[in-house]
Amino acid sequence: MSFEPAKAKLTIGSLDKPRLTVSAQYNPKELTIDQSVPWKKQEPANSTGAAGGGGKAKEPDNRMAIEFVGAEGRTMSVEMLFDGYEPEGRHVDVTAQVATLQEMAAVIDAGSSDEKKRRPHHCVVSWGQRGLPKFECVIESLQTKYSMFSTDGEPLRATCTVKLKEAKIVDKEKK
Repeated sequence: MSFEPAKAKLTIGSLDKPRLTVSAQYNPKELTIDQSVPWKKQEPANSTGAAGGGGKAKEPDNRMAIEFVGAEGRTMSVEMLFDGYEPEGRHVDVTAQVATLQEMAAVIDAGSSDEKKRRPHHCVVSWGQRGLPKFECVIESLQTKYSMFSTDGEPLRATCTVKLKEAKIVDKEKK
């Protein structure tokens, strides 16, 4: 069995600024998509249920009643590894890829008069043409762990855990 390099890389890109993208240096070994389905427990109106008019008391109804309270978007979690260590001594700083993810998670332009620029980027995750369907989202959280440095202190290896929340339309909350 021979090793074939990946034909498609997992990519996260901004829909607000199309040139702002970051591709996985190494495709992740796993990716998690969660779907919450919110339900609410209903309390019975009369849990003791005493009968009126001299009859026997009703037995309590112990059946669980629940109510569907609305749909929620999916969430995705993925780890992206960036490795700039090369044994020959030509090391590559990985801060550019991390900075791109940080820019997508940050507010586009906090001082803008356009409210669509006073929020973080609306993004899309894609991975190949026939694989995972495109996932429109916002970055919910970004955690970066640096695990290797050059002798000058340049980060050479970073693992970014990106948590994304599905979003087809993104607007700044109105007050």
